[in-house]
Amino acid sequence: MHQPLTRHTLDIFKKIQANLPPLTPPELAKEYEHALEHLENDFTIGHREVEDLVISLGKKIWPYWKAFFEFYDLNQGKLGEKFLLARLSPDLKKRYQAFCAHGGDYHDLRSGAPASFFKPEERIIITAALIAVDGDIRNFTRQAVTSTEMNKYEEAIFSFQEIIDDIEKRLQSLRQLAEDEGEHPRLAEEIRERVRAFEFGLCMLGPHTPYHEVINAPDYFTDRRHSKNLHRFE
Repeated sequence: MHQPLTRHTLDIFKKIQANLPPLTPPELAKEYEHALEHLENDFTIGHREVEDLVISLGKKIWPYWKAFFEFYDLNQGKLGEKFLLARLSPDLKKRYQAFCAHGGDYHDLRSGAPASFFKPEERIIITAALIAVDGDIRNFTRQAVTSTEMNKYEEAIFSFQEIIDDIEKRLQSLRQLAEDEGEHPRLAEEIRERVRAFEFGLCMLGPHTPYHEVINAPDYFTDRRHSKNLHRFE
């Protein structure tokens, strides 16, 4: 049996494998399928090895996920309210309209911030409706990016592929910086931890890291190293 932490990582990986974004290359889908089969049946594999594999495949699928969610977010903004109203009863539609009249909107409703405006039983129904709307938008987006929006979707994938290629170059620079850091072992470890955190964000094992932080990280740690060297001679 897998350890709890390994099981948690495998569960994330399993969800990703079961919901690969549209236009995922067949060979990449096969890689996910074979990797999941291997990981599920190898109870001797270490947690670090599981993470390494999830990260490796996560980087390959990242451009497709980013492109898909770019279109998903756009459709959520354009169609989310319409889809929600189609799922609400006439009475709840009136309550939602009253909520909007008080300055709220669909985005506020999704954030959960205006919960106090609605009665507990109304919140339960609206929450279920919002979950269903998310599925509706996801299905609508999948249909769109494989038909009328396919060309734009493919362009977005290409654009995000260029970004992930640049990110990987910067992460490699950080790894080399850590490797060359012989005088400050704690700084080297901090650099490696930052690289790992960036990678976790790329494959949904951790919070997403803004692109500008990845861009600035090599200069940040180079400055940290220079600062430590200067303080050594004070």
